[in-house]
Amino acid sequence: MNLFSWRKKPQPPNTKTESPKDALFEQVTENVKWSKKLQESPKIVEHQFGESLGLRTRVLRTLVDADQLGIGPPDMIHATQFDKFHQEEVGEYHYMTGLDVSSEITPIAYLNALRFISNSSKTEGRVSTYCTTNIFSKVDIRIRYESEKHYQVNAIECHSGTTNVQLSQTIWEETFISGFIRSIIISKDKERKLPGLVEIPFGLDNGLTYCEKFVPVICKFLPRGIESGCDLTKHSQPSLKNNYLLHSLQEFLMISPNLYDVTIDSLEDLIKNDGENELCYRIAMIAIMVQSGTNDMVAIKTINNTIKKFYPLNFLHLRQHDLTNIVDLLCLQIEFLLSKNDYELALPIAKKITELSSDNFDAWYKLSECYLQMGEYELGLLSINSMPQMPMVDSCKEAMTEQKLEGFYYQNPSGIGPHSELQSNEFNHVCSSMKEYKEKDLESLIFGRIVMPNGNKRGYIENIWNGSCLQLGPIYGPQSKNLINFVSPQEVNSIGNPLLLRRNSMAKQLSWSLSQVYGLVMFIVSSIGWNSFLELRSKTFVMEREYLGTRRTLTQEIKSKRLCERWLDDLFLDIYDDLKIAMQSQEHREQKYSGLEWELLGLTLLRTRNWSEAVACLRTSIMARFDLVSAEKLLKLYLSDDFTEKGALDPDAVLALLVDKVSYESRFYDTFQLPNLLILRKLCAFEGVESIRNHVYALPSAQKGFVSLMDRFLDYIKEMCE
Repeated sequence: MNLFSWRKKPQPPNTKTESPKDALFEQVTENVKWSKKLQESPKIVEHQFGESLGLRTRVLRTLVDADQLGIGPPDMIHATQFDKFHQEEVGEYHYMTGLDVSSEITPIAYLNALRFISNSSKTEGRVSTYCTTNIFSKVDIRIRYESEKHYQVNAIECHSGTTNVQLSQTIWEETFISGFIRSIIISKDKERKLPGLVEIPFGLDNGLTYCEKFVPVICKFLPRGIESGCDLTKHSQPSLKNNYLLHSLQEFLMISPNLYDVTIDSLEDLIKNDGENELCYRIAMIAIMVQSGTNDMVAIKTINNTIKKFYPLNFLHLRQHDLTNIVDLLCLQIEFLLSKNDYELALPIAKKITELSSDNFDAWYKLSECYLQMGEYELGLLSINSMPQMPMVDSCKEAMTEQKLEGFYYQNPSGIGPHSELQSNEFNHVCSSMKEYKEKDLESLIFGRIVMPNGNKRGYIENIWNGSCLQLGPIYGPQSKNLINFVSPQEVNSIGNPLLLRRNSMAKQLSWSLSQVYGLVMFIVSSIGWNSFLELRSKTFVMEREYLGTRRTLTQEIKSKRLCERWLDDLFLDIYDDLKIAMQSQEHREQKYSGLEWELLGLTLLRTRNWSEAVACLRTSIMARFDLVSAEKLLKLYLSDDFTEKGALDPDAVLALLVDKVSYESRFYDTFQLPNLLILRKLCAFEGVESIRNHVYALPSAQKGFVSLMDRFLDYIKEMCE
């Protein structure tokens, strides 16, 4: 079964139509193409044969039972190898996102290619398994493949482990949508990545026509978006506006602006033909119009008409479901006004939303932003103090992390280099199965029990791959906000400022909501100065410790003030520490630091809005050793609307950073790189695609593997963005 019928080639009249599966295995050239890609796949060597499949089953059951499945784990591919010398089976596996799982056809092609790269004598009895999770029906699709004529496709219930689920078209549609969501969300979030993960570019290699076909499928599925969940650190609950499915579609459209019209047309058709879900499609269409910034008048009319049609009277006595929807609509209205810097018109709407939904962080944030942009700092502080506190981490994401899918397989190089934890017999087996590598070269590819070859050298830049990539390995997981946990302990211990180290430790990392509040407070500080801010704080708030010490004899002055929430008081102290670090850095400008120390100082200066100094520190960190975190922060500055005011980098410097970042991430099997595509799209908008291409060709480090990857990115941008 294939969700996307357009991929089937038309058959001439009076010819026998073979099944898609039979035709699949006659396309040897396709297998050759896949096999070339597979040379780049990592190999995680199991301790015990089959343990990864058992772990996946247990993890899925645990997550579903706790209602914490979220977007689900990445797809997993398990392959059976046979150690002829020891006469035993050896299990290898890796993770994947981005593969088309709208039917079994593409996964089977992938598994067949695994078999194709080995000669027939070695593949007798070899079994490969492709696993992909359907987050809607909560089943794990498992394709067990032995040969062209022997394979099984089952849907395993995550809770019970049974295979009673029938593989219907609906199941395959849900599975495809699940895969799409994971591909987008994981590409944007390093904390969700794993060593041994292969990220295939979703839709990028298939062109505009393919994308124009699957976008309507996603649009049709939007009424079930709430089932996909949302980031609970940002929203208290999923809604028609705040869910992973719509968010993923919006993220995809940001790198594919030529699809905006197709998407809006699809939603308009659905509004006409599916009246039951009209409000859902309208909210999605408004969100996409506001994001695109090219349909202002239509967006305004759609917002007003939608509110009048569905909520013609007033917003009182609404059911919770209706209340959530009207809040979503009003939030979109504010987003539109803020994008036009119309804070005065946005202010009363923000006030209204906080009345309707007092636990809506987004509404309180926008209300505070309006006050601050209008110079009403005291009212802004009071609004900040009223903000609901969101969870430090998303419970579903945290549960997935705690399951440690990487197990005890990965060994962090810790600034020293790869270190193998394979037994001698396991290492010998790896050597025999990878004869194209010399034993000495192979040792530099093994991180614990994960073999990370990259035969095609796609994205290869010598000093990146043989430098930081070997020293640091993949940067992933909750600790990826800086490099403290990726460099050597000696480098960490060499940091002379304990306050700098403490302020950037894992224990002091801010949640998403606190980081947003931090930015608002620093806006006030940078506008009026620290001393004036302290006076404003003293005028506005009474601190908890002051209140508790005088509550028996409260003065009129104290009674007139608002009690400062403890979390906000703690944040003030953190800001003071960061400003102290920033001031000390000004006094020791000539001092020499390690690469890590420059990075941590740069991150601290970013938080305190010392833009030019932060840029200088982060660039110095990269000069000491390519630093993925520093590069990411600098490129994020370039994406901001006011980047010219933030110690902006010139286009050549941005491209140089981007080139190194693309190379680093491609070394560890990420050829999607959605954040990098956003940067490249902005560069091309200013400089032109062909101009950027010529710059890439002229780079001294531009070797064949890297140029081919950048060509593919630039070709995509030319087709989807111009």
